[in-house]
Amino acid sequence: MTTFGFIRFAVGLFALTFVVLSAIPHAFPVMVATMVKPVSRLPTFEWRSERGVRRDWEDSQTSQSDGNVVRDNLRRELLQASTGYELSPCDDTIRANLIEALTNYARAWYELTNCRPGGSDCPNSGDDRSNAAAAAFKTPADIRVHDALRKALEQGGISREDFPAPLRPYVYILADAGFYEPQAVCMAGRQARHH
Repeated sequence: MTTFGFIRFAVGLFALTFVVLSAIPHAFPVMVATMVKPVSRLPTFEWRSERGVRRDWEDSQTSQSDGNVVRDNLRRELLQASTGYELSPCDDTIRANLIEALTNYARAWYELTNCRPGGSDCPNSGDDRSNAAAAAFKTPADIRVHDALRKALEQGGISREDFPAPLRPYVYILADAGFYEPQAVCMAGRQARHH
């Protein structure tokens, strides 16, 4: 046998082996057992739990808001005023800035709670309006603002009487921890400046 004949024989044997091996699965089907996870259309407790943990983590790490530009500006102003007052509670200008920022923030909540039905973004029933206002002011950004406000009010020097009467209940709710007695140091300094 010549070299050329041997090469033809080897190529033919290779082709025959390839054809036979590729035809075997089709000619002789083999049963293969596989595990298929059942698909559930209802979310499981585990899925909801993981989603809740993820949302809690995101809320604690971010300052996401509801995306309303007006409320975002009010949040920013109140956060800045609260931080300033916490650092310098005896300054009359900073105190006035905090009262103004908190008044504007409470007014936005008041207006959302008492909006006229049929208007833009105003639910028809009173309960729905209250729920919408609570949801709009309970974003992670609001939680950070409320924490800063609470720390500022712990310094004392601001009371419910500093705010317009219709807004006082809302200011009290926003203050969460309540109002504290003015600090003696600030009171003495204010009395000295006003006399």
